[in-house]
Amino acid sequence: MKAFSRGPMALVLVTIGLGLNLRASVLLGPHLHERFGVTPGWHLALIGLPVLVAALVRSPVGVLTDRYGVRVMLPAVSLVAAASVIGLGLAGSLPAVVVAGAVAGTGSAAFVVGAALVARLFPYGRRGLVLGVFGLGVALALLLSLVSWSLDREGRLTALLLGGLLVAFAGVAAALIREPAPVGRGGSPIRECVTLIRLAATSSVTLLYVVALSGMVSIAVFLPVYLASALHFGWTHALAVTGSVVAAAAVARLAGGWWTDRHPTVRLLVVCYGIAAGLCVIVAVAPRFWPAIAGIAVCDGLAGGALLALIGKAAQPYSVGAVMGVTGAAGTLGALIPPLLLAGLHGLTHSYTAGWTLLAAVLLAAMLYVRTRDLRVGLGLAVGFRPGTSPTTTTVAVLAEPDTRLGAAAVVAGLAELATSDELVVVYGVDERPRPGLSAAGLVAGLRVRLPRHSVVAVPLHENPEMLGQDALLLVEHVDAGALTIAVAGTANRHRVAADLSIYLQADRVLTVSYDPAEGAELHPVGSGPPRS
Repeated sequence: MKAFSRGPMALVLVTIGLGLNLRASVLLGPHLHERFGVTPGWHLALIGLPVLVAALVRSPVGVLTDRYGVRVMLPAVSLVAAASVIGLGLAGSLPAVVVAGAVAGTGSAAFVVGAALVARLFPYGRRGLVLGVFGLGVALALLLSLVSWSLDREGRLTALLLGGLLVAFAGVAAALIREPAPVGRGGSPIRECVTLIRLAATSSVTLLYVVALSGMVSIAVFLPVYLASALHFGWTHALAVTGSVVAAAAVARLAGGWWTDRHPTVRLLVVCYGIAAGLCVIVAVAPRFWPAIAGIAVCDGLAGGALLALIGKAAQPYSVGAVMGVTGAAGTLGALIPPLLLAGLHGLTHSYTAGWTLLAAVLLAAMLYVRTRDLRVGLGLAVGFRPGTSPTTTTVAVLAEPDTRLGAAAVVAGLAELATSDELVVVYGVDERPRPGLSAAGLVAGLRVRLPRHSVVAVPLHENPEMLGQDALLLVEHVDAGALTIAVAGTANRHRVAADLSIYLQADRVLTVSYDPAEGAELHPVGSGPPRS
């Protein structure tokens, strides 16, 4: 077999693997219903166990993916899933089925491993779209579920056959996947997990992703129970409706990723969270209008795809697995909250109205947060960088405010990474009249978040060129103190100011910073790049 490491074939392979592994992670459901006749309440509680296992394993699997590579970790995850589903098919008692089905939840970690490979292989400008295509593995899992459900209601034969397919896939993945050798295996995986968990817990992007992803997953878990208990659907009918809703959400996730490759994300998030909040109110007032739940799933899919694209674009090649793992773990863990909330409030009030109303309030709060904190959300996930060598190069980087309109996150990340190796002064061209881009204060704030150990200061320059020497003395003081300095100038004068400052600062080089939708943030010597106004 010919090995491959680039392009669509790699994407197809990992998407198939995701479908098989996700099918394994949800295989517990048919066994509970058809073999043991578990009541809807217990079904909801037990089906949450694979979700809990998935949340616990995603972060360490992501860290190990960065250390040992996709070629090792994707077969490893698939083999664990294969062993658990084979055990599920052979188990003869309810406790054994529950344990094997819960362990099968490890199969969902294939999303972390596959997303890491996709993010590494595809360029910045296509990353949102291809992550959305990769997410269509959910639709493949649903197709496999439909076929297996029609042929094997109890799921025994399905489990054994799926286990064999996963073993075969593990062998094919190990033989075909090629990728650059992992770098930087030193350090403790536990410490790395803790560091990234701390980052995820303090990032608004992660929390918004939790809201979106948990909505999608919890609908997949809760909707069949809701339709069967509240609306008296037959179980087969309830599962068919749920499958259609989840498939629509997966397609919407692809659309959200495509949007983020081409447009600012904040407006899309405001629309999605706002509409989803309104649909939750409709379901609370008119419980029988269940199609509104499908609308909620589509909105969550759009928002989740857009946020996943932001996360995938922010991560560096050496940390993308860990970043995907910790954010995915947070989202999966959050998926347990809405079903438990709805079920708990239903037990207290004998109605789902209070639960849907509370979910509407959460989504409305998310919408208002995005509207009021669009800068923080637009800057994406503030993933740190590995320190470079000791600063030996003084660099003047020239940037204009309009270049941050679409690519604020990429530009700030590029500057932050450059600042880990160079003494950096950024000449930021800002007009008096507000333009569609980051303000100087926004640029400083974004750099401070990404470089917590750096001092970042903004120095407004005088309009009078004769005062530039005085401004340069102040800049030299900040540079000598080790600060990353933002020199704020007029947009039209930024190149002249940068050239003069490079003489005063005795800079080693002057770079122009620009944003290209296909390649992300670009750094090139002044005069060698595309002309700028």
